[in-house]
Amino acid sequence: MRKPLLAGAMALALLAPSYALAASGTKSGSTANMTRSNRADATTQNFLDKAWNINNFEIQAGREAQNKANTQEFLDYARRIVRDHTNMDNELKPIVQQDRLNVPNALDKEHQNLLQQLSSMTGARFEERFRTQQIDGHEKAVKLFESYAKNGQNPELKRWAHSAIPTLENHLRDAKALPRGAQGTHAER
Repeated sequence: MRKPLLAGAMALALLAPSYALAASGTKSGSTANMTRSNRADATTQNFLDKAWNINNFEIQAGREAQNKANTQEFLDYARRIVRDHTNMDNELKPIVQQDRLNVPNALDKEHQNLLQQLSSMTGARFEERFRTQQIDGHEKAVKLFESYAKNGQNPELKRWAHSAIPTLENHLRDAKALPRGAQGTHAER
């Protein structure tokens, strides 16, 4: 009598985590992993992983800048970054849920390192690093989104990528226009 009961309990224990993940939908604040029942093609999954990391990094970096930036230009830019990338995340969530796609649960190492660099700096050094990261990141983002909008397999993601390009291009243009912090850097050394 105990063996069937024990076998049943073990089977339930093995199934419970995958059921809980499938039933959980999304976590608050970001899009969460969905079950892997609908696997995206490699190009779509690569785009989705990179786009999610870029988007969530921008939100976190923008919040960091809202707390650390000294000049109004940086504060205004950071507010736009947080607002626009939060909107992009909100537009992505229903696509991920509808198509049962997978997104990361946390930033990849590259973006974690970039965020750690920002968190370790203050003043003009922070602003210059933030500016540089914004330019580099948005150059990569524009190329990534343009490529998927043109060549991607998932129609909803293609539309999302296409609609995000003007925002990303504006962020890139505005990042390049941010004042250089080099003159303040010498005083802090």
